[in-house]
Parts: sequence; C-alpha cells; structure tokens
Amino acid sequence: LNKIDSGAVNCGDEDMMMDNTAVRVSPKKFKKIRELNRRRNYFTKRVRNALRVYIAKTLWDSPARSELDLSSAKTVLLMRNEGAIGDVVVDSALVKCLHQSGFIVDFLLTKSNSQVMRYHPGIRRIYEAENVASGDFLRKFTHNVPESVINELANNKYDIVIDPSLFDMPIHRMLLLRQIKAKSVLGFNKWASINHYSKSFDFDCENWHVSQTYTFIAEHLNLDKKHLERYDLHIPEDIYQQTRQYLAGLVGRKVIINIFAGHPDRSLSQAQLSSLIGKLQEAYPDVQIILLDHRNEIRLPLPEKVSINPFKTLHHAMALIAEADLIISPDTSVVHMAAAWRKPLVAIYKDVRMNNRLWAPGYDNARQIIVKCGKVHQMENLASLIMREIEGGVLAKEPARDCLNDR
Repeated sequence: LNKIDSGAVNCGDEDMMMDNTAVRVSPKKFKKIRELNRRRNYFTKRVRNALRVYIAKTLWDSPARSELDLSSAKTVLLMRNEGAIGDVVVDSALVKCLHQSGFIVDFLLTKSNSQVMRYHPGIRRIYEAENVASGDFLRKFTHNVPESVINELANNKYDIVIDPSLFDMPIHRMLLLRQIKAKSVLGFNKWASINHYSKSFDFDCENWHVSQTYTFIAEHLNLDKKHLERYDLHIPEDIYQQTRQYLAGLVGRKVIINIFAGHPDRSLSQAQLSSLIGKLQEAYPDVQIILLDHRNEIRLPLPEKVSINPFKTLHHAMALIAEADLIISPDTSVVHMAAAWRKPLVAIYKDVRMNNRLWAPGYDNARQIIVKCGKVHQMENLASLIMREIEGGVLAKEPARDCLNDR
C-alpha cells in the first residue's frame, strides 16, 4: 500500500521529565526502559494466556480431531461473539461466498455488532451473545453466549463452524465448541494440539490483509473465490431514499469526516478536525462536509456547508458513506464500510506493526497515513498531510495494490 511516513512529525514531547526529580534519566534511556518494560509485560501476558488455554484444553477439548466431510456439509456457523463492527463488515464477504456456494449460513454475533448483518439475505439466522470487553473476553473461563442460544446452536448440528479470530485464543472457546457440539471447526493460528479444530490455517498477521483469511477458507471448502472480491453490506431501500433525499439538498461534492476510533490514541482531536475543515473549505469552496458524530461529542462551532449527520442508525451512516465523494477517517469500521463500495478514502492509522497491513483499507482508491508518533491526536500537521493526499490527486492516480484480491 502507498503510505505516508509521518515519523518526522513533531508529536509532542512524550519524554519530558519533571524538573524537581531527585534522579534525572535521559529521554533516550527512559525510552529504552519503557520498551523493556513493555516487552516484559507482553511476555508475561503470553505466558499467562498459554497457561489458561492449557487448562481449558484439559477441561474441554475434544478427545479426537474430526475430519471435515465436504461431500455432506450443508450448514455453517460463523462465530464472531466478540470483536467490533469492522470485523463483521469484513466477514460479510465470506457470508456472501458461502451463501452463493449453496451453504446455509448462521452467524453468532454480539448485540452491538449484529446490526451490521441485520439485512443480509445470505444469513438464515443471527444469534446474539452479550456484549463483552475484549480483555474480559480473552481472560475469563466463562463466555458470553446465553444458555438458550447454546441449546439452539447445539440442536442445529452444524456441519462446519468457522472461527475467524486471528490472535489470542479466548480461554472459553473450547467450552463453547463443546457445548454446541461442533463437528468440524476451521480457525487460524490455533495450537496444533487442540483437537476441536479440524483445520487451523497459519496466517501471517504482519504481512497479509485480513481479507485473505477467507481465501484460505474458500480454497479449503472449494468455494468460488470471485464472491470474495468485495465486502457485502446491505441497506434497506427506504434508508437509501432518506439519505439520498438529504444529500440532494446539499449542493456540491460530499465529504464524510469521522474523527472517532475505538481508542482515544487512534482518534483525531477536535483541533485537528477544525484545521482540516478550514483547509478543505479554502481549497474546495463547493464541498459539503458531513461529520459522523455517533457519540454526540463534537463541540466545534460549525461553519457554513458543514453539518453533523442527522441520522441515528448504523445503516444510515453506511448509506451516507456509499453515496459520498470522499471519506476521511481514522482506523475504525468506517474504513471498511468505505471499502465495501471502493469509495475514495484517506485513512489515518496509529503505527502498530501487527495492524498496519492486516487492517489496512486494502483497495486501490484508498490512501493510508501511518502516524509514527504513537498517538494520532498528537500529530500537529495531520490536516496538511490529508490535504496533500487529496490535492495531489493520489486518490485517482498511482493506485495502491488491491489487498482484497491477492495474496
């Protein structure tokens, strides 16, 4: 992907030491100590998680591995009873591929991310687990799926269960697989000794795009991979009509700006938003700017031709993105919604080695800015970098490699 390296940008003095300390540590040495502590904490976390998974395996793993019988397989359960909306947006490509190949597809989601797939025609039934924080989901020995849902899933007797998670295995995953009586389970980067998984694919999270997980599954199940080319989001026609009517009243090109991400470190500040709005209006006086503000936190005085999304539902936001001329957003579900329609996009990412490529926009008409300073909201000239992407014509020229179609 074409990326802008912002490592030289002044992001604020994170290493400033207090003047009245008894012992002074140089900023360089302080950074080294902090890095060593980070590595130690990461190692300790991995060891603890491995011990928990070993205990879970002892308690709940299948006594023997079951091989997948493709000749009789008809029903599939996708499991995403964790994760954010963006994860489910990406999963939509696999849903379409399975459905077009003749499989009956059910989806286990959470109450918060299930809304993404509410209108998808390729899903027979959506089952909902309780919402859960990521840390609790990974560490606890109890899962978030209600007993009534477990009973229904077990009675459905799925031929294939697909677990698309890539990183640390939830401690309770084997318990859930045992409770729903999973026959054959496909997963990624799971221990070879865990018998519940009929097949666990080795996936390089640092160098491959997340969409390539479904290429592995499609090849293993002999599916037609042409259905994986795009994410597959569905919006009711009445919602489309409402958003089109709203946009028709705004004369000029439509730019959608979202400043919020799942973590404050990945979000833009309102000062950055103000600067960006000013530069956009100066360079393109005809542009209509629509701000996504699902948190109701934007406090800026809005100039003429700038408005906040008047709609309250996720599917209205999807429809606005589908109809926009340009989307600007940090690393969040908005990026992947834009990818569903290949919209011109400038995406801003905090520099995280295992995330930059894995969750990149992944298509030709998008540009990804990598913020090296650690926190997106500290980047002083972010608005100028975004404008450089727009003004330089990079959204239409010199396309990046399309990660959604190649591995």
